Amino acid sequence: MASDEPEVTTVTSKGQITIPSSIREEFGLEQGTKLMVVPTEYGLVLKKVELPSVEEFQKRVEQRADAIDVSPEEVSQLVHEARGDDE
Repeated sequence: MASDEPEVTTVTSKGQITIPSSIREEFGLEQGTKLMVVPTEYGLVLKKVELPSVEEFQKRVEQRADAIDVSPEEVSQLVHEARGDDE
């Protein structure tokens, strides 16, 4: 960690905050980066969430496809149910 100095930011009326540029650069936070907000007894912790690319996700699914007996239609149905989509 380059600096242990705290930074101050303000919450907007829409509940948004701006992460100072020095911290964004230090942690590789770019537009679209997902952050998890974790409440603790000491305050809030922001954790960068590393999601796999679509290609990596497809590769993982293909690797497990032989081990699990689920049809593509069943997968689609499960995805729609998880999303709360109406078909």
